[in-house]
Amino acid sequence: MQHSDSTVSSVVFINNNQEYTVSADKFVLGANAIQSPAILLRSKMDFGDTGLGLHEQIGIKVEVYLDGLENFDGSTITTGLNYALYDGEFRKDHASCLIYFENRWPYGFRKEVGRWRETLPLVIVAEDLPQKSNNVTIDATTGQAVVSYTGESEYAKKGIEQALAQLPKVLDALPVEAIHFRGWRPTESHLQGTLRMGNIDDGSVVDANLIHHQYRNLFVVGTSVFPSCSCANPSLTAAALAVRAARMGV
Repeated sequence: MQHSDSTVSSVVFINNNQEYTVSADKFVLGANAIQSPAILLRSKMDFGDTGLGLHEQIGIKVEVYLDGLENFDGSTITTGLNYALYDGEFRKDHASCLIYFENRWPYGFRKEVGRWRETLPLVIVAEDLPQKSNNVTIDATTGQAVVSYTGESEYAKKGIEQALAQLPKVLDALPVEAIHFRGWRPTESHLQGTLRMGNIDDGSVVDANLIHHQYRNLFVVGTSVFPSCSCANPSLTAAALAVRAARMGV
């Protein structure tokens, strides 16, 4: 991006080895939580905590053995969202969690004859807090985005621990035979943060209208503007904010 102290004037990009320059009155940046900050950093537009606080939900896999109740009939792959551990005073101490049913066979059938379908695969997803040690920077030689991720917060991990401890109570209405922990999920594929919204003096990059604090004709959309993440999927919120930003920019 080409810019002055407070305004973006044009965008330069390369397509099929041909360089193009586009000028406009207003610009919208909507890559993702990695490439959006990378574009700004390459353009020397390092305002506030640009690139800092990359985060997403963290998740675990659980398989519940049922006693006399068969499963897997209809619906979508991900269904049966349970919000029993979603909110409350406990969030002062640990993360909230979303529990949902994975309507497929990630662990295969049960081995007992006649009980093949008496199983309930679940995913437990916890919100996480952004940490500056999880960030996006630019390689000085190649100009490519470099992701540094040191891990999830203790707040999130404690939320997962508490969810596992309370899972028998959450599933109390079902004939549960046993609960088996099946491991951590490598990602929830919902990267957020790095260009968070907020007030101009708190390290944020955009304001409540998704306008860049310094470059006032630049809108930033997508989950990069999220100041923190919910344990629910962010797609609808990201879309709603983008529609709102479009209306504000008219």
